[in-house]
Amino acid sequence: MIDWVIFMKKARQFLTAALLVGAAAMCIFAADSVEAAVYAALQRCLTAVIPSLFAMIAVSGLLIRSGTVAAAGRLVHRAGRLLLGMDGDIFIIFLFSNIAGYPVGARMLLAAYDSSRLTKREAELLAGVCFGAGPAFVYGCIAAQLYRSARVGLLISLSSFAGSLAAAAVLSVYLRRRGHGAPPRTGIQFTAEMLPDCVSAAGRAMTEICAAILGFAVISAILARVGILPAAADLLSRLTGRDFPTSAGLICSALDVTAVACLPAGDFTLLPEIAALVTFGGGCVFMQLASVFRGRLSLLPAAGIRLGAAAVSFGLCRLMLPFFIAGETISAAVTVRAHSAPSPVPSVILAVMTAMVFVKYERGRRKNV
Repeated sequence: MIDWVIFMKKARQFLTAALLVGAAAMCIFAADSVEAAVYAALQRCLTAVIPSLFAMIAVSGLLIRSGTVAAAGRLVHRAGRLLLGMDGDIFIIFLFSNIAGYPVGARMLLAAYDSSRLTKREAELLAGVCFGAGPAFVYGCIAAQLYRSARVGLLISLSSFAGSLAAAAVLSVYLRRRGHGAPPRTGIQFTAEMLPDCVSAAGRAMTEICAAILGFAVISAILARVGILPAAADLLSRLTGRDFPTSAGLICSALDVTAVACLPAGDFTLLPEIAALVTFGGGCVFMQLASVFRGRLSLLPAAGIRLGAAAVSFGLCRLMLPFFIAGETISAAVTVRAHSAPSPVPSVILAVMTAMVFVKYERGRRKNV
């Protein structure tokens, strides 16, 4: 038995090394494909991801450190227990994570786990419901860029939240038996150090998120070059009846949800699939969650829960679709809209300013020490 465990461990190490060497070789011999994929991913980071997530991550850090989450949790404790079996502070995390964006809920849950408000099992299960793209990402990356329609953003946001709500309702059966009571009574306190500290932490988090997006862009380019992605897209095209480019885009979006911005613009029939992809999150988002948990919490329960939530979102979006796009095709036919691509300059300036704040704050802290 011990020999088998040692063999499997060495086999995994060898396989990992072989994959890394192969990826490095592809980056050298298929540099054109990798370069194009990285450039497109970088554009998405600068024009959609950073503007939609940076502020939310910084604000969530302030809410936790200032004690606002715990204080608000006491106010909604009874409502949280009644509706979803969640203690007040966890109910606040559930609501905020579905507004703020994917990694925010995981960070807040980890803080609750570290403070012993949650057991390991509870934190792993709640990671599957305290999970959402957030309206800023949906409206900025999908509704504005693909459809030029606020109704589409509302439809996807409602479908995604409904999936999380359905998953939370099922999970409430377990949570109702394991309540921890109201959050401890704490005051709300803001200090001068909190804002620069949370801004610098948000900058580090955005760096990790963008690095994951770029990494998955490279993976997608390699899979396309070796033929795996085209074969999968061809199979999906035959199963669904969609054209090959759209099928390839859906597969890339399952790896990295920000790739939905590259799907054909104005195709309303894609909205149920987009809602499901946004609800599930994809491989890149789960890598971001793994970087937050650092191996302390398992992602398998969350992945299973998100698959179920994605199925709910797909079905609800398909049911609501006719009511939300009733006038969209007509207005698109008679209205001419000028469009200019979103500029990456604000995100670049934001990144530079965040770096300046971080450097200045670190210098000040070293002097105080």
